[in-house]
Amino acid sequence: QLKSENDVKKLVKDWFDERGAWHYAPIQTGMGAHGIADRVGVIPVTVTPGMVGKKIGLFIAIEAKKPGRRNEERRGLSKHQHLNMTSILDAGGLSIVCDGQDDLDKLGVALECLNERP
Repeated sequence: QLKSENDVKKLVKDWFDERGAWHYAPIQTGMGAHGIADRVGVIPVTVTPGMVGKKIGLFIAIEAKKPGRRNEERRGLSKHQHLNMTSILDAGGLSIVCDGQDDLDKLGVALECLNERP
């Protein structure tokens, strides 16, 4: 049972590890960009044969939130977090808010769908 944001952060870290991803948790010092996700990484993706069968990396950002914040405005994202998430999506990466396993399961489905597209 997930009870805290730290529990969700551990779940997210494990999700990246299970996929052989490069990832890290940026430390906010006030000197960098505002609204960076709690964990960012690159997931290895095998490109379809029509794309020469090369492996590429897909940038993924996951903002962890304490369970129970889903009903808040923007699921609890700050203005800067929301803007960053939108920019990542617009640039072709994936970015989600996560407060439990079901969010990671949906992300996994999105990754699988990439391999099904022609």
